[in-house]
Amino acid sequence: MQQATARFSNIDGDLLSKVSNLGPSELLLLAGYCAGLAENNSIAATTSVATNLVTDNAIKVLVLYASQTGNAETIAKSIGDDLDSKGYFADVESTLDVKLSSIKNYSLILIIASTHGEGEPPDDAIDFHEAIFSKKAPALHGAKHAVLGLGDSTYEFFCQTAKEFDEVLIKLGSSPLVDRVDCDIDFEVDAKNWSLKVLEALETWQPAVVTADPNPVNVLQFPHTKDKPFSATLSGIQKITAPGSIKNTYHLEVDLSGSGISYQPGDSIGVWAENDQDLVEEVLSELDILGSTEVQFKGEKYSIEYLLLHKLEMTLLNKGLIKEIALSSNSQRLNQIADTEYSSYINNHQLLDILKLAKSPLSAQQLADVLKPLKPRLYSISSSLDENPDEVHITLNHVESENDDGIRYGQASHFLTHNINVGDKINLYVDQNNNFRLPSPEKPIIMVGPGTGIAPFRAFLQQRSLQEAKGQSWLFFGNPNFNSDFLYQTELQKYVKSGVLSQIDLAFSRDQKSKIYVQDRLLSKGREVWQWLEQGAYFYVCGDMSRMAKEVENTLLEIIKLHGKRDHEEAKDYLKQLKKQSRYQRDVY
Repeated sequence: MQQATARFSNIDGDLLSKVSNLGPSELLLLAGYCAGLAENNSIAATTSVATNLVTDNAIKVLVLYASQTGNAETIAKSIGDDLDSKGYFADVESTLDVKLSSIKNYSLILIIASTHGEGEPPDDAIDFHEAIFSKKAPALHGAKHAVLGLGDSTYEFFCQTAKEFDEVLIKLGSSPLVDRVDCDIDFEVDAKNWSLKVLEALETWQPAVVTADPNPVNVLQFPHTKDKPFSATLSGIQKITAPGSIKNTYHLEVDLSGSGISYQPGDSIGVWAENDQDLVEEVLSELDILGSTEVQFKGEKYSIEYLLLHKLEMTLLNKGLIKEIALSSNSQRLNQIADTEYSSYINNHQLLDILKLAKSPLSAQQLADVLKPLKPRLYSISSSLDENPDEVHITLNHVESENDDGIRYGQASHFLTHNINVGDKINLYVDQNNNFRLPSPEKPIIMVGPGTGIAPFRAFLQQRSLQEAKGQSWLFFGNPNFNSDFLYQTELQKYVKSGVLSQIDLAFSRDQKSKIYVQDRLLSKGREVWQWLEQGAYFYVCGDMSRMAKEVENTLLEIIKLHGKRDHEEAKDYLKQLKKQSRYQRDVY
């Protein structure tokens, strides 16, 4: 490693260290990418001078991203490149890093913001969001802005963070360059169209002084994407909770042979699952529609049965859908649900339930028009590709709920665990998460992952074992009962024995009168947790965002205050610094 660093003295040593820790599959992928960069290096060098000459007198644009999994960051960097190539000066920054006072120095502010949980800003935007709504926020008279929201319409506060950023920028004196766009999970087309509108409006408002020739861009292409998934084979499935458990948790193994797919610990797998045949038939029966009835969808003809099975969302509700069916059926009950009961209602109700309430049949075409396109479901990958070549492992709960009209199942979890068998095909792709990554092997890590939140940490431990990592590792795991719910118990015991897992703390909530959760174990080990943080440990959380993740963060702040002898504001600042250093990372859902 020292010899390699000497030969590349102009390259950051930490970067070389990170590259040296990649597995064979990642190195091969990276090699092709670097070769492409090298081929065009001389062209880039000559064009960069022209671009720099342009930007000296160009309008200044701030491109901010508030990103949880990296999608907003990717869009921000893309439009930043487009702005530079057209002769504008673009600074692309995370809301975690930008100084609030500096935003007044820009003529145009672009914000690409995801929304987390129930209308909350993503982790890297919490402080900026709070600050821009405070009295410290600078006036922005004369400036313009544009906001792109990324969200999921099944949540009540869809794209709330983007809406709030748009509103506060207007209050500070900025005026919209283009209207805000709120994107659903299938955001790519809308995001691209928003970018084009921004560039067109900017050129009309403030033409670039000179238009530079765009630098050649080398794009790292992946063989399979959300729009072009790989048809993989289910090679194994096992229920890993014991009889008597209140949960039905499964371990799936999927064969990726011939796909060329590569992934890293921390990534997720996107699954395109079919809707349940029985559910489709119930919906058609409720509306008295023949499955063979032809309808138009995105300019093509399909049978309504095929669309419901493969193309349309049937299990996730959204306010717009409830309101539309309420309007067509004149249902006061549905309006009441949308207005006052939405958050609780959607937990155990689906399309079939609102159709039963509406009691007003839709035509096949009306049904196709009112439903949103089917979305892929994401699962944290629970394997290391280096340890499991040509395989990906998934750890999931079979989701099941009940209401007055019957039992309702999770769309993908039911498909994966009950509707297909070993040997059947699954359409999938890798969803990269560059905000949830292992550090170099000598760094200590603390992992908090109750329930299926153990998934990425199983991948972490597999990878650290192969790396023969010197850094210590500590896992906090919890579930209802020790006897029935200790997921991957044998594997974890093996890692403890070998030293890959330095320490494990368990919280089985229902094994005693007073319930104990991972945050309780964390607090009880607060002094040691603080010592690890002070020694450079990376802190990871995976699992439920609405309760567990919030409680863990509050506990972490208490530990910082108590054992770091800091007040509340100092503790928040300490946590912010951990985020900036990528030492506090969350994969929550």
